[in-house]
This record gives sequence, structure tokens and C-alpha cells, in this order.
Amino acid sequence: MAAPFLTPIPDHSESRNMNQDQGSITQWVKLLQAGERNAASQIWNRLYPKLLKTASRHFRRNSDPATSAEDIVQSSFRNVFQGVIGGKHPRLANRDELWNLLFVSAINRIRSHYRALNAQKRPVYHREPLEALDESLLAELMNPEALVDLSDFVEYLFRRLDQEDPSGELRRIASMHLDGHSSAWIAKTLRQRKYKVLQKIHWIRILWEECVY
Repeated sequence: MAAPFLTPIPDHSESRNMNQDQGSITQWVKLLQAGERNAASQIWNRLYPKLLKTASRHFRRNSDPATSAEDIVQSSFRNVFQGVIGGKHPRLANRDELWNLLFVSAINRIRSHYRALNAQKRPVYHREPLEALDESLLAELMNPEALVDLSDFVEYLFRRLDQEDPSGELRRIASMHLDGHSSAWIAKTLRQRKYKVLQKIHWIRILWEECVY
């Protein structure tokens, strides 16, 4: 199966002759950021099987034969490739960060697909509120087969907070919030006013929404 992209990807003999180090995912990420579309094919060949396996696990409940895990994966690769070439992810630096983008893109598409299916069963479509975004997503991934995926995804979300706040305060507040502590408890623990903590929790949700939508 060919990599899903905007235009056919040419077969460059020079690229095929690159040594193993040059052909690493990290190297191909840099080339993709520079606009080298052949890098998309190389990344696809290396990461497609892993993402398909992951997507298939989370897509077992799918009851719509018109959409498959393969469709989800192709859409995710296309979205990420376009974003990287378009400069949407300038800080993307290595294989792990690229994998996180692909994983989040696939999970987001699977969740959207399930929401659409559920909406067809209800007389009135009710959009999931932002307040339930982080908890519902993490709960959906909480099963024995997805623990590795979950660990990678949670760390991806926390790294986004660290980029915004190198002091680590947003990470700490997010961790306490996900552990079920109230904003009043968090404020008391951090010796801050409650309204300040509520503002930061709201900011965390905005940052995480950027990661999964």
C-alpha cells in the first residue's frame, strides 16, 4: 500500500542508497520538514505497521463496515505529513515525537468516528463537553492492551505543558487534577488562590484540546 499523500512520491535512487543512520526516522523527519516528500514514503514504511496495529486494537468496537482501521491510519498519516511539511510542527525532532503525533491523530479520528456512530443512535446530537475531554480520553485508553500507548500519550500531553510552563507547575496541577483532587485541594496544597488554580486548569484543557483536535 502506498503512502497517502498529496502527490505520487518519486523513487529516488539516491535516497535508497542512504546508510542506516541517515535513513533513521529522525533523519527522515528533518527531510520531511525541509519539504522532501520522499521522506514521507520512508516514514510510512517504518511506522505504518505499528500504527495500524495500535489503531486496530482501539477500533474493535467499530460497527461501520464503511470505515476501517486502515482508513483511520491513512488519514492520520496524511494529516501529520501535511502538517509537518506545512510548518505546523517546527519543534518536531525525533521518532518518538513523530509517533506521538501519529498516535494522537489516529485516536482522535477513532473517537470522532465513535461519536458520529453514537450520534446516529440518539435523536439529538450532544457534543462532548470540553470539561470531559481529558478524563474521557484517558479513560477510553485505559485497558491492559493499551497501557504502553497510554503512557506515551500522557507523557506527550505533559510535555506540551512543559513547553508552555518550564517551571513544571502546570504539569503538577494537571497531575493532581487527573488524580481526582478538587481545585480547592490543589489551591491549598500549592498555597494559591482557588481562582488562580481554576484559571490554570482551564488553560491546561485548552492546551490539551490543541493536542487532540
